[in-house]
Amino acid sequence: MKGIRVQIVEDERIVALDLKHSLEALGCEVTGIAARGDDAVGQAERHHPDLVLMDIHLDGAMDGTEAARQIHESLRIPVVFLTAYAEDETLTRAAASVPYGYLLKPYELRELRATVRMAVNRRNAELATERAEERLRMAVDAAELGVWEWDAAGDCMQVGGHFKRILGNEPRAFSEGHAAFLEQVHEDDRLALMSAFESEDGIHATVRMRREDGIFIWVEVHAKSFRTMPDDGCRLVGVLCDVTERREMEEKLRQASVVFRTTAEGIAIMDATRSIISVNPAFCSLTGYTAPEVIGRNPDEFLHARRHSDSFYARLEASEQGYWNGEINCRQKGGAMFPAWEHVCAVRDEAGTALQFVLAFSDISAIREAEAQLNHLAYHDALTGLGNRHLLGECLETEIDRARRSGMPLVLLFIDLDGFKTINDTLGHAIGDALLKEIAMRLRGATRRSDTAVRLGGDEFFIIAPDIARVEDAAALAEKLLQAIATPIDVAGEQLVVSGSIGIAIYPANGDDADFLIRAADSAMYDAKARGRNRYCFYAPDMAERALERMTIEQGLRRALERQHFEVHYQPVVALDDRRVIGFEALVRWRHPERGLIGPDRFIPVAEECGLIEPIGRWVLRTACEQGAKWLAEGHAPSQIAVNVSVRQFGAEDFVYTVRSVLAETGFPAAQLELEITESVLQEIEHSQHVIEALKTLGIRIAIDDFGTGFSSLSLLKHLPIDRLKIDRSFVRDLPHDANDAAITRAIIGLSHTLELEMTAEGIETEAQLEFLRELGCQCGQGYLFARPALATALFVDGQSKGLN
Repeated sequence: MKGIRVQIVEDERIVALDLKHSLEALGCEVTGIAARGDDAVGQAERHHPDLVLMDIHLDGAMDGTEAARQIHESLRIPVVFLTAYAEDETLTRAAASVPYGYLLKPYELRELRATVRMAVNRRNAELATERAEERLRMAVDAAELGVWEWDAAGDCMQVGGHFKRILGNEPRAFSEGHAAFLEQVHEDDRLALMSAFESEDGIHATVRMRREDGIFIWVEVHAKSFRTMPDDGCRLVGVLCDVTERREMEEKLRQASVVFRTTAEGIAIMDATRSIISVNPAFCSLTGYTAPEVIGRNPDEFLHARRHSDSFYARLEASEQGYWNGEINCRQKGGAMFPAWEHVCAVRDEAGTALQFVLAFSDISAIREAEAQLNHLAYHDALTGLGNRHLLGECLETEIDRARRSGMPLVLLFIDLDGFKTINDTLGHAIGDALLKEIAMRLRGATRRSDTAVRLGGDEFFIIAPDIARVEDAAALAEKLLQAIATPIDVAGEQLVVSGSIGIAIYPANGDDADFLIRAADSAMYDAKARGRNRYCFYAPDMAERALERMTIEQGLRRALERQHFEVHYQPVVALDDRRVIGFEALVRWRHPERGLIGPDRFIPVAEECGLIEPIGRWVLRTACEQGAKWLAEGHAPSQIAVNVSVRQFGAEDFVYTVRSVLAETGFPAAQLELEITESVLQEIEHSQHVIEALKTLGIRIAIDDFGTGFSSLSLLKHLPIDRLKIDRSFVRDLPHDANDAAITRAIIGLSHTLELEMTAEGIETEAQLEFLRELGCQCGQGYLFARPALATALFVDGQSKGLN
């Protein structure tokens, strides 16, 4: 009992001193003696003894039982009553204070010793239990566990700890037993938990439980069954913990793991020293390395073609974002290089220190190849592989800048194929495309590696030839190109021949910017065509004026079509024997609002080149037929109206349909319509004889205009249903004095008699010409000798034809 600290509460002084001596004899330490209840409480609060020996009857208002109660409740100090009273009433009041002993006076020393010792031992045992319970309570609080207990005998449950906080307010249904507890569990998890309840083994499960607000959360349930006595019922004691956040984190980790394993991006996780600690399968697939081959290595040592700078990771760690991305070249295990888009980020702790680095990269070779292909398509012609209009502009600007710095001339050649449209329209676009590809290949073969070949579109090409010092060298290059183009080409069993017209412009002599050089080469090319094609021409300053004139005419023609600025003038065709008017030739004129009347020789060639000749020709045909129908309605009866038809117009697929429609809509008789075609049309329609035959079926007459100026085959005249030949004015102009013209005219007229064709001479201006032609047997003629072309309103007055000499 040595060391036990005891407080004495006794109102009799002598008894208190005796008790003190007894305790000290037993080895105890007396902390104080009090005679009143309130003093006893105060001393206990100050000294906190191990035991209080309390008399029941004390001085003052507070007796020993009340003082004992306060000391026990507030200080948890054990109290032993030492009194001379043992009445039931006294014992009842004493028991209410939960004493640790009750010793009656007088007592023996051994009784005192045993009582004090048992009380102290009991208190020590209680303290140990309280400390264990406190630790358990603290552990439950720290782990935020909900505690529950199920008594199988009574089928009731009790809950504690953080149970209410986890599931909301304590569900009243829990007092109904474990069935109510199971009702709070998600139905998909309920069966597994019920099986655990019925099992003798412990419960360890993670399930979803419904909070009081109806939301399901994930909880971890652990429980174990206890049986104190064999005959007692089973008690199931357990805990539950809210693991929703952990479950969600695990789900995210699982998702991240799936992404890590299945993503197409290569990923490497590095420690703070940039040594690889983990890689994903894509990393191995992209680099060719296995995971053991790279673990512990720095990516800069084997992956990057050019390692990051020494300060790269320091700057990355110090940056606010903590990441970097960009394009970098990577190297595979076999040494092959590939472009990659790389992302490097730092993984920081709460203090901001980089603990790890994550490197992710993807192979962007396909993207770069697609970009290169798109760039090629953007600057190259899809059909031929040559450069296109965009490349022409950029390359020409670049070469002009280089030529400006070097002082060397720059040559630009504009090539237009002669006869390509005929092949394309006759044999089809597939043959035309094959021809263009072959021409493109020949152009590449005929130029230097420093030259740039461009297809502008259709059958137009450019060659940019830098560093050509002499004009003779430019001419030699043009000759080489013409020869390459003119060589026969075998396409789909057809041997085709085309030629080229080339315009040449030179920097800086012909212009100091790209646009002017292109216009200069374009003008020179048209000059080459005008001089007979299959040749080249250098740009001359007057070409720009002609090109401007041509452009002005082309734009004016488009406006003239829209605004009806064209007129049809009619020139009489007369019988040479009596000068009787037998018909009229419809001739188109352009009434320009500023330049006045413009003849066809100035605008018809431009209309043919720019594709406007077809709508103009349709308008002339309709206007002439409408006028002829009007004359017939007025009682005038010209035997025929002749309308000229261009090569493009005659070759159109819907030409016969157009003529048929015009005749039907205007009511003009087909037998009184004569269509004049040129000898070049005969060459073009050698494979489409059905066009002429279809026109003849309609009853239309066919005449060959300007006969003798072309290269028509006489066999065509024999086999085609031609009605009339017209002698060109160039043969009539010098009659009868020019022997050659007289011989040619005599031959043509003789041919017409032999083939039984009608004959008309154009351009008759003198009586001598008229007499000569009449003697040779030419039936008809037209020219200024008889009348000039005039508007329809000027041809008939009072029912009579006027304007004839």
